[in-house]
Amino acid sequence: MMRFIHIGDVHWGANPDRGTSWGGFRGKEIQETFKRVLSYAEKQEIDLLLISGDFFQSPPSYQEVREIDYLLGKLQKTRVVWIAGNHDHLSEESPLLKYPFHDNVHFLAGSDLEEVCFPDLHTAVYGFSYWTDQIREPLYDKVKPTREEGIRILLAHGGDERHIPINRELLKWSGFDYIALGHIHKPEIIFEDLMAYAGSLEPLDHTETGAHGFMEGEITEEKQIVRFVPFAKRRYMEVEVTVSEEMGQEEILDRIETELSYRGDQNLYEVIVTGRIDPELSPDFERLSDHYFISDFRMEVTSRWDYEQISREDDLLMQKVAGLLKDEPKALSYAVKALMASKE
Repeated sequence: MMRFIHIGDVHWGANPDRGTSWGGFRGKEIQETFKRVLSYAEKQEIDLLLISGDFFQSPPSYQEVREIDYLLGKLQKTRVVWIAGNHDHLSEESPLLKYPFHDNVHFLAGSDLEEVCFPDLHTAVYGFSYWTDQIREPLYDKVKPTREEGIRILLAHGGDERHIPINRELLKWSGFDYIALGHIHKPEIIFEDLMAYAGSLEPLDHTETGAHGFMEGEITEEKQIVRFVPFAKRRYMEVEVTVSEEMGQEEILDRIETELSYRGDQNLYEVIVTGRIDPELSPDFERLSDHYFISDFRMEVTSRWDYEQISREDDLLMQKVAGLLKDEPKALSYAVKALMASKE
């Protein structure tokens, strides 16, 4: 049996959410989560750690490569195979080409398909690295393993028009036993137990909602199993809270806080408020930011004195007032209430 962990898009050196109250520690959390993966691999006696590109946020310095090799070199039971992606692409001066990695670390630096074999595992791993930040040719369409026996694994990075377009069906039938993909940050098992994007190890911006982590697999002569393992410290989450016009400020804030408390104080939230609201209210959302990581509040609400509604009234004076004050909801509310009171 051969057991592996497949990670990608670690983006070591990135600083997500810069400028926020929590931005200062998110870069450190990326590094801490990677170290936790190494501890997990050692504890579970994983045979291979597969890194499918963009380990670094940008082409690394010699010192950065030395730090990562030190961490990988501490693994006693796990060997590492690694390629560069578009973010950490190679150049002639890249320290990734010259660094004397530990014996258990195998960096596939060529721009053409390379192979590293592990006879004791009956496994060969294939891959090539980016030497530019964009590759528009579908280079994986014709890749094939050179060995006919044993376990054949491909490390690949890409999947959009500027970064090696991938024909998933062609790659499915290429002859590899597992295809470890990188570049797309959302984890996805494309073909069960055969081809997957590991996704970014930690989510890197508010669009990367849902669970993040790595793929873990085992391959034997009888079976092949690959599963996604949630492992990130935090998640980005969209939380929609529906309010009504009868609710006051405190009730609205309590409703939002209740929804956030269900999901925990460790996650990163974008709160979307929907429904109807009294236009005279201005809830103090900042109060909630003292207890939760909230990147944004989006108000997608209407009110009794909503411009679109009033502009369809039969009353011409109402329509004119609505047109003049359509960008001032509070003033529109006061004006309409005054007009209605004058008719009573």
